[in-house]
Order: sequence, then C-alpha cells, then structure tokens
Amino acid sequence: MSDNGNGSSQAAAALSQTFSSFQESNPSASDSECIAKCNEIIEQYRRQENAKADSILALREILLESSSIREGGSLPEALAVYVSILDAFDRSVERAGVRGNGLENRIQGQEEEGRVSPSQENIQEVEKGLRRQRDGSESSDEDEPAVKRVRGQLDTSKFPWHKKRVSAIAALAPDIKQTFEQLERFSVDPKGVVRDILSTPGCPPFPPEQWLNIVQWKVVDLGKVLEATHSTDLEPKQTHIIDDKVELSFRAKKPSAGILSASDHNIAFTKYINALTFVFPQRWEEYTSWNAHMSGLFHAFETSRHYRVIEYDKAVRTLVSLQRHIRLTDHSAFGELQYTFLSSFGVGPDSSESSLRGGGKSDRSGTGGKRQEPCHKWNRGTCLKTSSECFFAHCCDRRGCRGSHKKSECPRISKSGDGSK
Repeated sequence: MSDNGNGSSQAAAALSQTFSSFQESNPSASDSECIAKCNEIIEQYRRQENAKADSILALREILLESSSIREGGSLPEALAVYVSILDAFDRSVERAGVRGNGLENRIQGQEEEGRVSPSQENIQEVEKGLRRQRDGSESSDEDEPAVKRVRGQLDTSKFPWHKKRVSAIAALAPDIKQTFEQLERFSVDPKGVVRDILSTPGCPPFPPEQWLNIVQWKVVDLGKVLEATHSTDLEPKQTHIIDDKVELSFRAKKPSAGILSASDHNIAFTKYINALTFVFPQRWEEYTSWNAHMSGLFHAFETSRHYRVIEYDKAVRTLVSLQRHIRLTDHSAFGELQYTFLSSFGVGPDSSESSLRGGGKSDRSGTGGKRQEPCHKWNRGTCLKTSSECFFAHCCDRRGCRGSHKKSECPRISKSGDGSK
C-alpha cells in the first residue's frame, strides 16, 4: 500500500516540524525511537489489530516519552499528526467500500437483465478498483470504466435524410418494400442467416459465399456459381502455424473461368434464381422475366458478340444491387447501360476508347471479340466448338506460327526436323 511508506514519512516530517523549536537539525535518539514506535502503532491499525481509540491512547503514551515533549513541545499538535493519518486511512477504506459495492450492484443488475455474465474480467476490474482505493489513489474522469459499456443503438432518426427514406419506402411497391424489410432484419447477422439457410432441408445448392451476397443484396458472381456446379474439389482448409503463436488458415481456391457463353449464363442464372427466390420469393416473377429477356438478347446477337450481353447483365445487376428500389424489369432505367455494352459505338469492354485507356492492350481482337491466343484444345483435337463459337483462335499454337493448321501439322516442325517450340 502506498500510504504505508508515505504516511510514515509525512508523520516524521510533521513531527519534526512541530519539534523544530526544541531540537537540532538531526533528531535525537529518543525522538527517532518515538517516531518508529508511533509508525508501528499506525501499521497495526492498518492491519486492524487494534481499535482506533486504543491506537490513539498508545500514541499518546509514546509521545509523552519523547524528549522534545518533555522539553516543552506541544503534545496535542504532535498527536494530531498521527490522528490525521488514522482518519485518512478510515476515509480511504470507506471510499473503497462504497465503490466496491457500487460495482458489485452494477454487475448483478446487468446479470439479472441478461446483458453480461459474471466473467473473470469483471471480477478483476472490481479487485483493481478496490486496490486503487486502498492505495489512496483518487479516481478521475479519465479512468476507464470498470464495467464495459454496451454500445448504444444507432439512432437513424437523427439523420437528415431519415424523413425522405421513410416516405420513399412507404411509397414503394409491396414486393420491393418487403425486400427492404427483409434486408433490414438480415443486416443484424448476415452470416447467421446464411448458416440458418444452409441448415434448412431443401435449400437450393449454392456456394456459401454467394449465399452471403444474396442476403446482403450484393452482386452474385455467376462465374463462381457455374464453377461450383461442375467442381469436385472439397477445398480443404489449410493451416500453417508460425512460431507456435500465429496460426494462418485459408482455403486454396482455383480462379473462376467466368461466364463465356449463353449456355453458361443460362445454367448459372437458373441456379441463381432458385437461390434468390428461396430467400426473396416475391421476386420470382421479376428474375424469371429477366432471364427470358437475356435469352432473347443472346438469340439476337451473333455468338461472337455474346460477351457484350454477359457484360450488360452484370452491369444491370450491379445497378440493381446499389439502387434497391429498381427492378430488373425496369428496362427504362438501363438506357445508358444498353448503349455502353450492347451498341457497337458504346464505351464497353472492347471499344477503342477503353483499349486506349488500358495502354493499348486488349484481351480481345478487333474481329469478333475473340481472344488473340490460340486454342490449345483445338491443337490437341479436343475442342468441340467451331471456329466462330470458340472464344480462342483456331490456329497453330507453335511459337512464331499462327497458321490455320494444327501444331502437329505445322510445316515448320517438319522443316526444322525437331519438335521444339
């Protein structure tokens, strides 16, 4: 306890000041002995070995033996110094008791309300507060609270757009309004919602991370949906321990090939509809109508331009995820996106302007939007698509040769006499 040493030294200094007119700068042996005995009485009182009245009487008897008192020093002043130390100790014990009872009552009250449990942390905080009071340290406003405060609810009514939001939601169509209400409930614990979905018998097969995008109304990656459909990998969790203290856990995943054709999009989007309407059944007609619209676009565009339709679909779904009051069937809201991705003069992914912004690099050629890279499957004789349907060029994949023949038929190999690339 900090008062043990400090209180004794203060008493010695005060007593020396009281006796200053009766002694030299160095106290006599009898005065030093008197101070030591008085300090021992104080320590016994701190340990609750003596009553306060008995301690004061003992202090008086010791001070009467002091040479300074015998030579005319003031006994009441000397005794008052030690009595003030006893009083200060009593006050510190009383403050510690009040604070300890207050903390205990707060914790018990919170336990009864079901907000906290009697954790070891709360017990340590109470003990810390008691020790602080026993040591005589005063509490300040800067001290951390002994019990953690519960974070208050966000008061959205104070936002300047609150009235506009309330009136806008009230004016929405029933299916959109129901979606807003569901998303507000899901926002409390989106991952918990996904866990409940996956534990429900009969839920559609769908990648767990894409389920999370659905309950948060984010854009679903159809490429990953398609990949999960044909994947046989379990994606086991890999764990690495560093220095026996740090553990790294991750799942090794292969990059998604994406949606490359109308059939890919139809398969993935059908699974997407089944999953989304499992959570938002009121949106079934809207999404099936959009899927039919996309099928019509794929039929209207030549195969080499299907990538434009795929990009357009992704852009529209991104806009709907950001503007939640818009439906996929609100085609008038997508006019700019239609010009951007579907028209030949739009600033879509294969436009001349976007190629210049990318430093002159483009992963599509100027004809048909096909990739410049040769089709390795076609060179091995395993490509089942025609030249117009394949996303890659049907040409020789030997280095330095892009002839219309396969690599095994390349005339350069026969001339050079070896099979080097």
